[in-house]
Amino acid sequence: MSTEETPLTGGRITAGVVRVGETVRRPVTRDRAHVHGLLLHLEERGFDAVPRFLGVDDQQREVLSFIPGHVPDDLGHFDDAQLAAAARLLRRFHDATADFPLVLDTGAEVMCHNDWGPPNAVFRDRLPCGLIDFDTLAPGLRLWDLGYFAFAWLDLGDDAYTGDEQIRRLEVVAQAYGMAGCAATQIAIHALARQTALAVAGRVQGKPDMADWAAAAADWTVLNVLEQLSPTGYALPAG
Repeated sequence: MSTEETPLTGGRITAGVVRVGETVRRPVTRDRAHVHGLLLHLEERGFDAVPRFLGVDDQQREVLSFIPGHVPDDLGHFDDAQLAAAARLLRRFHDATADFPLVLDTGAEVMCHNDWGPPNAVFRDRLPCGLIDFDTLAPGLRLWDLGYFAFAWLDLGDDAYTGDEQIRRLEVVAQAYGMAGCAATQIAIHALARQTALAVAGRVQGKPDMADWAAAAADWTVLNVLEQLSPTGYALPAG
């Protein structure tokens, strides 16, 4: 097996992440027991779209299996087939986590990736096929993850799209995930909640560019999506 270390690029790579042969070595900067436990749980469930946890090396880096493919550098335009594939992948991930002990102990629905956007997706043949980077993993609601999904994958707030087009794309996502009824509205409400939360976090963390972007995206979502989907009003979810 090769021992040569190749720095990984693409996506929003954590500093110090390298590829060694068919493994990825990642510095451990915080307690990752829940991440390692979930990866082992997913392996037991036969969910093959995440890296396998292979242990810790002699430099105290976690060792993960390498998923071959392309990782986008940032947000961008994704067509209906790509959006549907990403939504189906998130649904499979959620379903496979529903009986994880941390989910059961907290009374949550699933484990949320909380950063499921294109820079944390591995693509092959133009379609997302793998989820990576679980720094923000936590128990929560399916819709909380779907709200961030809509913000990131649809690039909600980008005025290159019309409100009608984004509503149509929200419906593509809802159908692919397997939701019915007023699912597009619920996803949009949670997208607004995630945009608002990111704007607040940006202010608190001293990141005004991030805060301004998220706040502008939230305003766009209200004016161009939610006022069409729910003209009589809506309430932001807690969280």
